[in-house]
Amino acid sequence: MQSNKALLPLALAIGSLFTATAVRADGIDVHGYVRTQVGGTSEGGNLQCFGEGTWPIRSKYRLGNECDNFASVTTSVPFGKSDGAWAKFHQTLSFKEKGKQPWEDTTDNKNFNIASEQAYIEAGGFFDGSPALDSSKVWVGKRFYNRHDIHMSDYYYWGNNGTGAGIEEINLGAAKLSLAYFQNGGNANAVDDIVGKRISARFYDVNVNPNGKLEGELVLLSGSTASKDATKETGKGTMLFLQHTQTGLMGGWNKASLVIGEKLGSGFEWLPSYQGGGVSQGKSWRIHDHFYFSPAGTKISGVVTASYGRANFGGDNDNIWASVGIRPQYNYSDLHSTAVEIGYDQGKTDGGSKPKIAKVTVAQQLTLQSGFWARPALRAFVTHAKWNDAAGTQANGVFGTQKNGTTYGFQAEVWW
Repeated sequence: MQSNKALLPLALAIGSLFTATAVRADGIDVHGYVRTQVGGTSEGGNLQCFGEGTWPIRSKYRLGNECDNFASVTTSVPFGKSDGAWAKFHQTLSFKEKGKQPWEDTTDNKNFNIASEQAYIEAGGFFDGSPALDSSKVWVGKRFYNRHDIHMSDYYYWGNNGTGAGIEEINLGAAKLSLAYFQNGGNANAVDDIVGKRISARFYDVNVNPNGKLEGELVLLSGSTASKDATKETGKGTMLFLQHTQTGLMGGWNKASLVIGEKLGSGFEWLPSYQGGGVSQGKSWRIHDHFYFSPAGTKISGVVTASYGRANFGGDNDNIWASVGIRPQYNYSDLHSTAVEIGYDQGKTDGGSKPKIAKVTVAQQLTLQSGFWARPALRAFVTHAKWNDAAGTQANGVFGTQKNGTTYGFQAEVWW
């Protein structure tokens, strides 16, 4: 009898595995992104890139100007019944390597890195019968949140990413509303740590004109600490994002955006995602325009973009950044196309330095279908860049004291 009693907890545990909500294996979804490239320069050596790390210039025009091998894979696992309440787990793992050796691992002098970018659970179908909450979703974990980027420069002008919890898709009739809480620094912090916290209210799907929609997000940022030290200043700030999206323009769309920040929310990039706590003075604003065109009846498509921003961190002068670029593409057929990308950036630091850099790339592409967004794409490219003294050392000094340089290579890019 004693032996049977000892086995009872084990039997109950095994039985619970068969009664738990099952994973719907047939609904598992995998999607991702990969880019890889190889090449050299007119001076010798391997492929080099231009424009990165030149403050206050914050973007790069990416065609023929990427040096890392990068992959990101997201797996979404559904639970429950498809006709009732449901839940999904999302995990995004990203991989970056330098391609220095045929074998690279995470101990190889940081030549190969693995990053966890998303790990969260969302669920819905719990509020049937409520007009406002019928289609709403709740979520908890680390995730991408309301990300917006300019593809040709790989610049995320808004992204409230991080670890938190929230509710999405609240139907207000004329608009939809999402509410979220985020925190930085993880859990179980030291008592004296000042950690960043933020509260977000996002509205979207607001019809403001024919084929035009408005969306926005207001974020309240603050520092928080469990310390009893009254001299510790936790700080605060705000950020506001507004965007108008117009469809039906030359077969494409246009996104015009405004980003305003103050104190903890001031800066040109990585905000509000990487906001911390503590004292921070300043204010900033940016405008971005992102236009995709694909006129009907033509073989031409492409993207035009422009950005301008000012940031002041408590000094007498602003940091200023301006950028403009275009990437038109001509498809000879579904399989063959030529893309040309021209980008120009200039800045002015609060100390008076005025960096400038211009870049042009010509790429011959192989794709499986026509159009600017067709992927996979395999490319052969040549890139030429020109910069001034204030832009500092470009391309790891490969071009010495010259203020221009040429690179070339091959790239493959795909998303699914």
